[in-house]
Amino acid sequence: MSVQQGGASLGATGAEENGGGGEGGAGAMESRIAELAHRAAALRRELPDSAMEADAKNIDTAYGMRRLWEEGLFAFCLPLRFGGVNDARVELYTEDLLKIILDIMAGDSSAGMNFVVQTLTTLEIFREGNTLPEATKEELARLIRDEGVRFCASNSEAGSPGPVTARRVEGGIVVNGTKAFNSNSGGGGWADVGLTLEGRKGRYNALLPLDQPGVTMKHDWDTMGQRGTHSQTIVYDEVFVPDGYHFTSNGMPPLYLSYVFLLHATIMLGPGLGAFDAALDYVRKLDRPSFPEFESAAEDVLLRRRIGHCAVDLQSARAFLLQTARKIEQYGPEGDTTELFVEAFGVKVACIRAALAVTQEIFDLTGARSTANRYRFDRFWRNARTFATHDPTDAKEVWIGDWYLSGKEPPMAAMLRV
Repeated sequence: MSVQQGGASLGATGAEENGGGGEGGAGAMESRIAELAHRAAALRRELPDSAMEADAKNIDTAYGMRRLWEEGLFAFCLPLRFGGVNDARVELYTEDLLKIILDIMAGDSSAGMNFVVQTLTTLEIFREGNTLPEATKEELARLIRDEGVRFCASNSEAGSPGPVTARRVEGGIVVNGTKAFNSNSGGGGWADVGLTLEGRKGRYNALLPLDQPGVTMKHDWDTMGQRGTHSQTIVYDEVFVPDGYHFTSNGMPPLYLSYVFLLHATIMLGPGLGAFDAALDYVRKLDRPSFPEFESAAEDVLLRRRIGHCAVDLQSARAFLLQTARKIEQYGPEGDTTELFVEAFGVKVACIRAALAVTQEIFDLTGARSTANRYRFDRFWRNARTFATHDPTDAKEVWIGDWYLSGKEPPMAAMLRV
């Protein structure tokens, strides 16, 4: 842990935390990961200004996403043959990736959430065993790696009039329907659309550029938090997708659901880490104690106590998150996916608790002056509170309790909510 003095941050991921390594093979990859981690740690300090602007103007966090691509982070989940790091496998370098994501989240939680979406769509598109042609994968890898093209996971149909469907036509399929909550679509790019293909059972996917005819982006994202995700509604009206760009993913790997909930946990913990960074910077610069009997903020025992309390909450949640990430990396053929999944539930609950507590408590550290709109410190709580509503925390605690009390597995409805 590093609760920094003079500008560093709690839980910052530096290159030294990921090890070194020699030239070639595993050592070269460790060095590459360490360099990406170092860049993410620098972005943690760079991105807050653009995050504030995106929040104030309710616009896409375009600057943050461009910087993530420029620093090489879009390539992390690509296959090795296309210059990637984890070879599109959830169990490879999981802890390293989550540390990187946490630094991004602390700097700009909307950019971080968009990056999580980019990560998940990359894993789906390049997963071994799906039916996408190699030539398509090669083209999409080039777009992601060399041009910074963004992908949204177009899956949610909450509040939509009906499911998104596709029918076969000569040379491809035609897609129709409406998807809600298309995070990471504010910068254009492509959509990975989950749909039902006529005459075929099960989930199917179509990949399509968002600037083609028949795609209408509603720009209707107007929430109190995570505003920079621009999670707008998208309507697909007779959108043609040529053969080679629609596919079946052949199901989810056994670790995928646990992995998704760990990514959800980073989205929750990020605003807490960002709030802690901002509060420390503010208190140091203002150097104003809570009572006159203390000569400085550094000598104020009440401020030190609150800082320590927040640090413990955040570090406990972070440690739980990374512990479970290591279990994903170490998972073997005899592993219990249900037990791991219940643990991932618990990680998300712990991160929700820590983030909501810290994003509220920072105002007891920073005082009334810090409520001025120019600081936008309230965005941390708004961001955390918004994503905490994604799926019910109370239900997770019930299912966790069921598991420990009687060994009852969580219902399928608990697995993944979109």
